[in-house]
Amino acid sequence: MNIQEVQAKVNQLLGQKAWGVSLGYGSFLTIEFGQPLPSNNEQQKIHGEWHLWLYNCAWRLEEGDKILAASEDERNNLEVAVHRLENLTLQSVDLIPPAWDVVFAFEHQVVLKLFAIYSQNYNHWFLYTPDGNVLSFGPGTCCSYETSENA
Repeated sequence: MNIQEVQAKVNQLLGQKAWGVSLGYGSFLTIEFGQPLPSNNEQQKIHGEWHLWLYNCAWRLEEGDKILAASEDERNNLEVAVHRLENLTLQSVDLIPPAWDVVFAFEHQVVLKLFAIYSQNYNHWFLYTPDGNVLSFGPGTCCSYETSENA
């Protein structure tokens, strides 16, 4: 996919509110957007129509001229800071070639910046879409859009 196609797909998130923000293993971070999807398993985490998973990338969360947290900070600080994203409306998404770094800008000047840290072997981040597909970013300059069953 070229950057215009990817940007068009990602722009469908604009105007959506973030919810279900969750810090996973290490600095993995997931954010849900859109309506919650029904689940047959009560133990399974509820996902949104759109599911953003920050995987093998560095990230930084900012508000105005303040840094709220960065992905390698102490876990206690990360857990507090990431919840600042809860219920904020996504206003813009800027993809930065060639490594698919990205800036997610939310209301109230809250910004989430992602930075690729691997040029080989590992994906940087994923965006699961309402049509059952997933945009996979990385390794390196790779980007794919395929059924989430193959991701």
